[in-house]
Amino acid sequence: MCTTSTTSLLQDSKTSSTFFNKAITNMSASSPILSTISPPSSPAMSIESDFEDQDETTTTTTVQQPRKIKVMIIDDNSVNLTILSRLLNKHFADTIQLTSVQNSGLSALDQLTKDEVDLILMDIDMPVLSGVETTTAIRNNDSHSEHSILEQNMKVPIIAVTTSDAEEQRELYRQVGMADCVSKPIAIPKLRMAIEEAMKTVSTNG
Repeated sequence: MCTTSTTSLLQDSKTSSTFFNKAITNMSASSPILSTISPPSSPAMSIESDFEDQDETTTTTTVQQPRKIKVMIIDDNSVNLTILSRLLNKHFADTIQLTSVQNSGLSALDQLTKDEVDLILMDIDMPVLSGVETTTAIRNNDSHSEHSILEQNMKVPIIAVTTSDAEEQRELYRQVGMADCVSKPIAIPKLRMAIEEAMKTVSTNG
């Protein structure tokens, strides 16, 4: 019969455990490799994921807005000028910048010797210089002054905005170099279409 007591077994177990721990400690001290062993860390994020997160948080897309069309309007009637100015600012604010408001053909010609524009909305029935005469002067670089009309302005699209819109009159406007004719009172869709078509011509020719 085995006479080894439970107390003796526990003591032997404690002795063995103490010896084993000392052995591990001594091995760790004598071996740098063992002393640097540590539990595995959490899986690292992949390089692709890291850059994807960075792109989402730091990269912004810049969309360049197209430049607005610089427009001159010419009309001898101050009420018409006010109405047309408000109409452009309300319905075309995203595409048009109203840069010049002229009350006569002569003042328009003088302004065209100084500042470039992209589009002219021209009344026809004006005193001194009519819309047809003003357009002819622009195309022929006749500023009625000592200064020359700027080169870009000589080719700028001109849209007649008038009550004189019979077919024979429209033909005359085309002959002197106008791009289109929009009748008064102005219908927004027709004016928008005329402007879009006129600016397409500029893009094609440019």
